[in-house]
Amino acid sequence: MPSFRTRIRWSSVSLIALLLLIFCASLYSTLSFLLHRHIDAQLLATVQRQAHQVKKETGEIEEILQENAHNDNDDDHLEKEDHELREAIRNSVVLSRKGLVQWKGEGIGVVARLDPLLLAQALKGQSVFETLQTPHGPDIRRVSFPISSQGKVKYILQTRASLDLVNETLYWLIITLGTATIGIFAFGWVGSNWVARMALSPVEALGQMAANVSAQSLGTRVVLDAPYHEFQQLAQSFNNMFERLQRAFESQRRFVGDAAHELRTPLTAMKGNVEVALQRDRSAEEYQDVLATSLGQVEHLTRLVKSLLTLTKFAGEHPPIELKPILMEPLLKDLVSELSILAEEKGCCLTALLQEVPSILGDDGQLKQLVINLLDNAIRHTPTGGAVTVGLKSSDDQVCLTIKDTGSGIPAEHLPRIFERFYRADRARDRESGGTGLGLAIAQEIVLAHHGTISVKSEVGKGSVFTVSIPVC
Repeated sequence: MPSFRTRIRWSSVSLIALLLLIFCASLYSTLSFLLHRHIDAQLLATVQRQAHQVKKETGEIEEILQENAHNDNDDDHLEKEDHELREAIRNSVVLSRKGLVQWKGEGIGVVARLDPLLLAQALKGQSVFETLQTPHGPDIRRVSFPISSQGKVKYILQTRASLDLVNETLYWLIITLGTATIGIFAFGWVGSNWVARMALSPVEALGQMAANVSAQSLGTRVVLDAPYHEFQQLAQSFNNMFERLQRAFESQRRFVGDAAHELRTPLTAMKGNVEVALQRDRSAEEYQDVLATSLGQVEHLTRLVKSLLTLTKFAGEHPPIELKPILMEPLLKDLVSELSILAEEKGCCLTALLQEVPSILGDDGQLKQLVINLLDNAIRHTPTGGAVTVGLKSSDDQVCLTIKDTGSGIPAEHLPRIFERFYRADRARDRESGGTGLGLAIAQEIVLAHHGTISVKSEVGKGSVFTVSIPVC
């Protein structure tokens, strides 16, 4: 598996290479364009200056040729004028309209023929530039400038300049850029190693700490010396994760301990009863009493195991619910009617104040279990002569279920933990009433699976109010 540090280094160097390539190409293209533009500007200025001289000299020569066509004494004068013209355009050439050489400067050797397309452009009055490649010398830049007379192109003046200086300048630019690029690559490779080490050192520290974490060391917290916000945020995220894991492990450890304690109590009672029964011979009625007592403990264990299995199902990724539109009002009426007998046996009054509310997405069986758990809890903690009231209303796209009792209430210090598994505000009293300590924990899991919330308000001596809010369809 490739190293991430190596990946960072190669990525950095590749980015530097791309930027250098763009920079070098841009610099070379820009400088080449500017140098050629400068040469063209010089050529154009030169050819414009020479064009005036050529136009003057060629006019005088033509006049002499016409007036002294049969006079041999003017040949010397003609040759003198021609020599002066050649000196004036020493590095230039004068072409006819057909592209033939009329005059050639003293410094001009073989004249390359003008391309027909360029000749046509020149005859239209345009200045034409071209680059000529020579076999054994530097490239040449040439301009063809039209010379007009009476609105018509009469001659084409060509002037040239060597590109040797331009090519040499570009050559040394390539050498300089190449040398600088190699140096930058070497510096970038070394620098990228330093950057990668600085960037990954906090990650390596976190990795080493995470590798050493165990259930006994979840209280450890990460402390990084990196002076960067992102690393500090990463360390804080790790610390938050350790804190959540610590709470989860402590909750799991407490849950296992509580479950073992809850299971041990009835098992110990059953074992004691059986051992006492086996110490001597007993009558059939005495054995029946022992079996009846053991059966009660088995029933308690059955309820406890069933509750534990229910919590285990809700702890998975897919809670055991099937959501469909449900009306809460008829469901609550049926449950209140069924549990009224339990309330009467306890000597308290169970009433319902139900309003018409919209449908919710819920699981019929799980919602019944939720209401039964809450009502059973309320009835068990309501003394004789008390009252339990079930309320239902809608508010802000929520269906609100309230269960109010007039029991002894819950002390404020117990309220934050009332929905924890096996948590009891009054342990002895709850065991006597047959509770498992899991009813409210299961109720909370059911509400969360329905994307709702559950809360409790209580005052010692006045009772408690449990409120469940579930979104409407």
